[in-house]
Amino acid sequence: MSPQLDYIVRYAENREIFLLNYGDDFRAFDTISERMTESWERLGKERDAGGASHAGLLAFANILSRHAILGFQHVASYQSYVGWFVFRPGLEALLLIGKFVDDVANATVWRNRNKEWRKYQDTFSGKKLISKSLPRAQKFQEVLTRLNDNYMHPNPDFTYRDMTIQDEGSTLLVKIEFFDKRAEIHEAHVLAFLNLFDLIRQSSNSLISSILGPPAREPQPCPVYVKVNKERARSLAGRNALARKILEELGLWEDLD
Repeated sequence: MSPQLDYIVRYAENREIFLLNYGDDFRAFDTISERMTESWERLGKERDAGGASHAGLLAFANILSRHAILGFQHVASYQSYVGWFVFRPGLEALLLIGKFVDDVANATVWRNRNKEWRKYQDTFSGKKLISKSLPRAQKFQEVLTRLNDNYMHPNPDFTYRDMTIQDEGSTLLVKIEFFDKRAEIHEAHVLAFLNLFDLIRQSSNSLISSILGPPAREPQPCPVYVKVNKERARSLAGRNALARKILEELGLWEDLD
């Protein structure tokens, strides 16, 4: 079988295996995504107290939603490293929304990026992406930085993380893996991705309420992911130091001791 066909077959198999092993997590992603979409949709239907529309933010909310779905599909195929760099633009889109809400002039800086790139860098680079309007913006920006460092460039951490070496006597095989090899590490990525996504949902709800006021109708309930899975995450963190690092640094899990 060719390498490409082997990859396609294993990808399809992994999707089925994930649904068997992580059915509750798959459903949790759907619920979080649906509740978050319902919140963002308010921007297309309502105006703020001054009568102004904020529908322009929906373009960035859609990027967030799209890349969350695309990223999770890779996590659900045991390709966690792909899931994170695919999700990265969605996380940055969320941080941009916060900056636009801080000051509408920042939208003009964003639009003129190619003409005034130094001003763009001064406004949106690094910690400048931390907004006052978006709850947890600092924590989200820290995750974005980690994704940039660990999942976007072939530095030593990137290179060796998914490498296996097989010594077959006269032959040394060096392989870059396409799929997660260690069950505990993959589970850590699942828990990290979903908890981060649920925190984004909560922060999005707060941001939208700060713009439009509380919703007219009580939103449908959404179980808080950290509450449902706290003991599971603690157990995993206690068994594996690398899993703990993933949970804390990418998933923003706290109090795992």
